[in-house]
Amino acid sequence: MKKGWVIATIFISCALLVYILFQVNRVKSYNNDLSLAALPSDAALIVKANSLGYIHQSLFHTVEFKEELKQSNLVAKLFGIFANLDSLSTTDGDAILKHLSKLPFYFSVHAQGKESVNPFYMFEIPNRKEEAKIKRFIKQLNDSGYDLNERKYNSKIIYEIGSGRKQLFIHVDNGLLLISSSNLLIESSIRQQQRTESWVDSDDFKQIYKTIGAGSKLNVFVNFKELPAVIKPVVEKVGRKRVNQLHEQSYWAELDVEIEEQAILLNGFMSSTNKGLVSQLLADAQPQRSRMHDVIPGHTRAYITVSVGSGKELKQRISKFHLDNNVGASLDRLNASYQKEFGFNFKDELFSQLTGELGLAYSDYNHLQPKANGALILKMKSRSTGQELLLEMLRKLHRQGNSPKLLKTYRPDAEMKFNIYHGFPDDIMKHLFGDMLPKVPQEFISFYDDNIILADAPVLIEQFIYSNMLNKTLSKSRAHQTFLSNFSSRENVFIFCETAHLAPLLGKFFNPVLGDVSESQKEAFGNFYGIGVQLSGTGQMIYTTSYLQYMPMRESEPRTVWQSLLDSTVIMKPTLVKNHYTKEREVMVQDEANNLYLLSNSGRVLWKRPLDSPVMSEIVQVDYYRNNKLQYLFNTRNSIFLIDRNGNNVAKFPVRLPSAATNGVAVCDYDNNRKYRLFVACENRRIYLYDGQGNKVSGWKFGKTDGEVTLPVQHFRSNGKDYIAFADNKRNYICDRKGNVRVKLSKQFVRNSNSAYFIENGNKSNDCLVTTDNSGVVKKIMLSNGVVKDFDVFDVENEHCFNLFSMNGKNHYLLSEPNSLEIKTADGSKVFDKDFDEEINLNIDRYQFSSHNIKFGISEKDNGNIYLLNNDGKMYKGFPLKGNSRFSIGFLKSSASRFNLIVGGSENYIYNYQVD
Repeated sequence: MKKGWVIATIFISCALLVYILFQVNRVKSYNNDLSLAALPSDAALIVKANSLGYIHQSLFHTVEFKEELKQSNLVAKLFGIFANLDSLSTTDGDAILKHLSKLPFYFSVHAQGKESVNPFYMFEIPNRKEEAKIKRFIKQLNDSGYDLNERKYNSKIIYEIGSGRKQLFIHVDNGLLLISSSNLLIESSIRQQQRTESWVDSDDFKQIYKTIGAGSKLNVFVNFKELPAVIKPVVEKVGRKRVNQLHEQSYWAELDVEIEEQAILLNGFMSSTNKGLVSQLLADAQPQRSRMHDVIPGHTRAYITVSVGSGKELKQRISKFHLDNNVGASLDRLNASYQKEFGFNFKDELFSQLTGELGLAYSDYNHLQPKANGALILKMKSRSTGQELLLEMLRKLHRQGNSPKLLKTYRPDAEMKFNIYHGFPDDIMKHLFGDMLPKVPQEFISFYDDNIILADAPVLIEQFIYSNMLNKTLSKSRAHQTFLSNFSSRENVFIFCETAHLAPLLGKFFNPVLGDVSESQKEAFGNFYGIGVQLSGTGQMIYTTSYLQYMPMRESEPRTVWQSLLDSTVIMKPTLVKNHYTKEREVMVQDEANNLYLLSNSGRVLWKRPLDSPVMSEIVQVDYYRNNKLQYLFNTRNSIFLIDRNGNNVAKFPVRLPSAATNGVAVCDYDNNRKYRLFVACENRRIYLYDGQGNKVSGWKFGKTDGEVTLPVQHFRSNGKDYIAFADNKRNYICDRKGNVRVKLSKQFVRNSNSAYFIENGNKSNDCLVTTDNSGVVKKIMLSNGVVKDFDVFDVENEHCFNLFSMNGKNHYLLSEPNSLEIKTADGSKVFDKDFDEEINLNIDRYQFSSHNIKFGISEKDNGNIYLLNNDGKMYKGFPLKGNSRFSIGFLKSSASRFNLIVGGSENYIYNYQVD
């Protein structure tokens, strides 16, 4: 009996052990450490992710640009295969994509044949239980209406799933699920797994694999050997020579990918090779702080910069590339012929003058002028020495006698000129830099400061010079500097392109993917700011950062004649002043840092002068010496200034005020004989009168005001009498030229602090001064007897400003409030009213082009728009425009056929618009 129990116990224990071993084996976990080795070895691009769900969540939920991504053909193709899989479900509704999305995921791209590229997808399966579940799912697809076939390859099963004309090939084994539309790639992977040696064991790949960042969830590997074959199908024949050179630039690259709400960042390393130009330029190179952004024009759409330690180092690296790749023979022959005929070594002489920095900048592409794009900038160590040497070489090479062959002289304004010459012959610049850059402009050459500018169209040289004159370069662009803040401050190579201009600039080379871009795709591209790639040498590795930035709400660039950069924001209405030498107009303006500027009519800053505080008055031109040469007179809080057109003080000016000014200085010339009188009110409640030389006028006898005078003193003449009028916050004053009371008001009132006086019925018996009080009541002060008459013309609810003007022989009243303006005739008839969504400046500027053609200038207080209204209240064509200040309109040049509108702009610029 005991023996039977023992046998039974042994049998049950064995059965239980077998069952346990079966279950353990059934859920046994796979070791997926070598999953990469299962990818076919000819992969040009490999994506490794924690899961497919992580990629999908990041691209279609985390980011703010998911709608734009949906417009991308590349993204659509990447996820297209899984859209098909998503519909493959068993009867219990278990979607395979939902199941797979949680598994570690690999994606690779492979060239097959000359014009075909196919993707390969791989998932890591955690254990045999999950693997069995996937196999059962596949075998049930026949019952769901799909064509399912099995076949064996090297003793392994490959499933072929068909639905209509679409086919997928699947293999499941050893903890890996392989999916591809290419049967050959599945077979290649099976063979790969059955080999004892693997491509992942190569020293080059192991070196790059070690650079994966800790905690990185998404990685991209680039196999440069296979890359050309994958890119060729999307490249036109004209660009395929460049593509073939890619395999020499590196062996492998690894990039960690970070997907943010408004950006995609990739950073990692490239290995260097013995032949590639990128490796030759960057291996063991010391990253530099590039200065090219200081000179590349702000309107540039794409650019490449190269920065190494010196011109000598740049020459050595290019020469080594030529030597190692058996190229450069044509350059050597040219150099030898120049040495023999002219006695100089062109390559040695050129690079001896360079700093090692260069840039290639592309502006807006014009298909009508394909040459008018791309300017090459070379930075010199010394402006004078470098320019002298290059011009001498040009002279000899042009065989022109005493000077190089001049194309034209560019004159941006009356005081500046730049010679533009024909470039170096024999394509020698292409021989030097052609392997480094996609284009080498060389037909024309000029110089600006320590820069050599080469272009195939002279207009590009002119644009470069003009942008630099106005300080409108990339280093001054707030948007571009924000973009650059995502990169290191030091580099060796930087490449940038605005995404909206990818198609125009690169469509010629990538016509299969960029040549037929839809309007919705163009709009999607435009919502991104740009893409940048930074390369920096780190020993035998190359550190790489790529950044794509989403910026959908950025303001479009104003369409101006010019934009000139100041140190700070414009804080006053720009003043058009006369150049007494040229008789043309120039611009005077002050910024928030209290710098006063004089700009030429081309926008060039002629001088900048710091002041103690903001200018309080208008800037008035006077003829101090009475010799028809004009100076600029104005006051700040502490002083009255008189400066000449060079920005220097005149005579005893500035005159220090005895007390801080409370209003702007008023300049009067009673008899138009240039014997000026200057009125200014101060905090001590005194009105001071100075003569044109800055001396106090002893005959002025006015005492003190009751309150503070904030608007300028005004002078009127009517019926042979002079009236000096001003007001404080308590009462009005109308005096004669000595300060005695000329008109005593029948009743006093508090004048509105924004409303000046205006004369009505001048030189008539009923002449009067017109203004408003704080309630908006129109007040008329009769000059003959001081009687004050009230007129309820406007319904005023807020702070306001009053103005009087004549149009079509009739007086009109204008009243502005924070969100509106209204115009009525003097008898109260309404002309028009206009409401604004944003608060406006109360000072409405009036531009009188003729007795019946008057327009009104309005500027928003904070929102950055300016308006020009016709005299019927309708918006003038082309408005609103961008502007952050009041504006002036006039002709900057006497030969101009259209008016110029000068206004403060954003990012410390001053704008010059053209107005018909």
